[in-house]
Amino acid sequence: MRKFIYKYRFLTVICETCRWVYIQTNRILGNKEICPVWYSFEDNPEDTKTETVEINEDWYSIKRPLLINEHIYYNLDNALAVNPKIKGFALVFFMGLGDYLYTTPLIAALSKKYPKMELWAYVSDKLNGNDSHLITGLLKTNPNIKKVKTFKGFRNPFVWKNYDYSEVVKQAPKDFLVLPVYYEYKKISLHRTASLFDTFGLPFNERKNFPRPIFYFSEEIPSKVADSLKTIKKSAKGTKGIILLKLDNNAYTYQEIDELVRKLIWDNYFVLSVTKCGVVDPHFKMIDIRKFAYNDMCHLFSLLKKEMPVFAISLDNEFWPVSAGLDIPTLTLQHLFNQKLHNLYYPNILLLTEYKYSKIPSKKQIVVGEGVDFTRRDKKIIDFKIDAILKYLPRLISFK
Repeated sequence: MRKFIYKYRFLTVICETCRWVYIQTNRILGNKEICPVWYSFEDNPEDTKTETVEINEDWYSIKRPLLINEHIYYNLDNALAVNPKIKGFALVFFMGLGDYLYTTPLIAALSKKYPKMELWAYVSDKLNGNDSHLITGLLKTNPNIKKVKTFKGFRNPFVWKNYDYSEVVKQAPKDFLVLPVYYEYKKISLHRTASLFDTFGLPFNERKNFPRPIFYFSEEIPSKVADSLKTIKKSAKGTKGIILLKLDNNAYTYQEIDELVRKLIWDNYFVLSVTKCGVVDPHFKMIDIRKFAYNDMCHLFSLLKKEMPVFAISLDNEFWPVSAGLDIPTLTLQHLFNQKLHNLYYPNILLLTEYKYSKIPSKKQIVVGEGVDFTRRDKKIIDFKIDAILKYLPRLISFK
């Protein structure tokens, strides 16, 4: 029945609305929700050492689905106090590549605070606009994660946090705590990393310079990375440096990429593109992520950065955490308005934007004009002119 409803968004909205009314009515009548003391739906869990519900299989999962715009907070110290038999945390991931990279500081912090707890990762096997099983490869390179497994999940089309991860509850060892990796993504949120730390009840005092994503590269350079590094270094010799291009996401692709590549080459740059491009030139190379492991691709970028200047031009997609983790100055073509953009922002990013964002430093934004710097595709999306990108590129080169 639930899967049938989830196939149709209007049915899902009706179902979620009725559920919200039911929960709110119970709250007004004074009926308290039954849930373990180590998590809470609204505020941080109470600091108590006494469990309030019977410890059974349900204790390891969220008692009820979340409501729209509702969040959950964990108190892992409480969880370990009420059940000292717990041996590890089963972290549940139903997210994309970029979303996962934002979680790497959290995973490192969990490993540091709970060194006796094993961290296992369970990844949804779906590949769509929200989920990517490709993060399995990245998790396997993370030394803080002992085991990585996949599970068959099912997403709610209206409330993304209400993911069906019941298979994980069945798969995970009985002495493990099952923890979906949640975060808040709102206009009032400070940052994705801050939300993750708050969700897991970890101390997080820094409210401006948020921890950057962490990559884990092998000491021995993979042969495919070494071969590409050698070829690119030879071809890029004598140029101003390397420009990385990531100009597509699930909903948008920059249409003038071929001409942009040609002009960048004319300006004496070597261009690497992750976005499909038809240019054939000695100073251009495509990175096919279908043939290149994601971590290996990032490893290549990090090695190139040690050899010569490396810059990037991107959209606000998963390349933001990549560029932040590798500390690559990035010029972003903000092709549509996003009031929650500050949740994803890092200081290495210079923003080309039609609108000024109040929660992003002014000196990291270049407000552009219609007709001069971009054309309007529709009410929401704008297309930047190549001349505008080239005009502001020197600002990136001298970017601090």
